[in-house]
Amino acid sequence: MVLIGAGRPGDRNYLPLATRRGTSIRNERRMERTPEALREAVEMWEKERPAAELRSLTAVYDCMGLVFACRRTCVELSELKMILHDDEYRRLSEPEEVGIGDIVTYHNEYGVAHVGIVVDIGRHLTTTRSITIMSKWGGDGEYIHPVDHVPGAYGQHVEYWTERKRDL
Repeated sequence: MVLIGAGRPGDRNYLPLATRRGTSIRNERRMERTPEALREAVEMWEKERPAAELRSLTAVYDCMGLVFACRRTCVELSELKMILHDDEYRRLSEPEEVGIGDIVTYHNEYGVAHVGIVVDIGRHLTTTRSITIMSKWGGDGEYIHPVDHVPGAYGQHVEYWTERKRDL
């Protein structure tokens, strides 16, 4: 069954959500998956991405819902460009500019495939920094992981974005 207007007001699974400028953000709350399916996903990711730590296990929201909708709903990646613009995010040109609370976007050959939140920045004696991300892996769990430790389909090219205001 195709629902006309899915993810928009009038859809019973729509959650009123808007950008700072008041633009409506299409979204859809999804049903929970079975406990068996969720456990299978955890087992798969433990094998494939062992450095990722499970934080929460639910299918109700996605990565965009984690970052922009307080874990309440799924937001299509096609809304990202509009949200970044309306919420006045700016792209960071250097990883050294990244701070806790900034967001990371992952790109594959088709474009943006995933988003997450920077939750830790390791400071080392050398000039290298380790960046830790919290992100939601599709209909599977929410994970805390090194920036380069995501499912392969999300790609490895990353961009960092912040809504922090610059000094006037």
